[in-house]
Amino acid sequence: MSTWIDFAVYATLIVLIFVLLPRNGRQFTVPTIADRNPQWFAANRDVVERLESSRWFLHVCYVWAAVSIAVLLGVALDLIAPPFGAVAPKWELLKDLNGTFVLFGLLGWGVCTLLWFRWLRAHVPLAETRRASLKPRVASDYLALPWRVAVETLTVLHLGAWVVIGAMGLGGGARYWSGFVFIAAMTILFAAIAAAVPRRRPGFADRVFGDGLRRAELEAACLLRLMPLIPGGMLISEQVYGLDPDRVGHLLLVSVIIAMFLLLLGLRPVSPSSSPFGAGSRINA
Repeated sequence: MSTWIDFAVYATLIVLIFVLLPRNGRQFTVPTIADRNPQWFAANRDVVERLESSRWFLHVCYVWAAVSIAVLLGVALDLIAPPFGAVAPKWELLKDLNGTFVLFGLLGWGVCTLLWFRWLRAHVPLAETRRASLKPRVASDYLALPWRVAVETLTVLHLGAWVVIGAMGLGGGARYWSGFVFIAAMTILFAAIAAAVPRRRPGFADRVFGDGLRRAELEAACLLRLMPLIPGGMLISEQVYGLDPDRVGHLLLVSVIIAMFLLLLGLRPVSPSSSPFGAGSRINA
């Protein structure tokens, strides 16, 4: 496999996280403030305009993306020596460097997010609250039947393959079955997370994004439920067939993460009139 495939996948992830998502996220600043307190929003347009015009966070994200991709490109072209004198295949160096850049970038993003919500709580008081009745929600309200059937079918086939291979004596004994327990636990955990999504209490994000948020969450949960297939396939390939699937498996995992982030890019704020709760309304937890 060409090293450029690894580079393309990792560069796509970096551009998605540190270029496209920050640009897309700027459109949520104003609706978030307006949802928290419409009266404060109307009385402090100058503050809102300064927040809208601020670009420092975007610029920091762009610089981080540029540096990250430049380093990965330098390693791919052999222009940059492996850090700390590391001796490893080039694909593994790219994997480790990408993970490092993404991890530290997300940590910085998380700190900025916490500071933003701290500012919001400190300067924008909550509007008056009201109670609203909530209808029960189920996955079928948001996901088409083919989505649900595909996820359940692939999950059953995956676990069934583990059982059949083990029963045929091809799995390698206790180590194989411990891997099966790990994969089964992942499957159950992600299924529980997916089941909890439609039952989650709506909050300000639901008022900003409308039903599109819940739908995106459920689609992401479906992808999450399919993620055990990747490490499961890796373990079977290694223990049954003696293959080394680390490179392909890691690229597949990153590709699934990219798909989940693409779902977030599709979110758009709804107008107050189309919000299921109405302008300025709030639900007590």
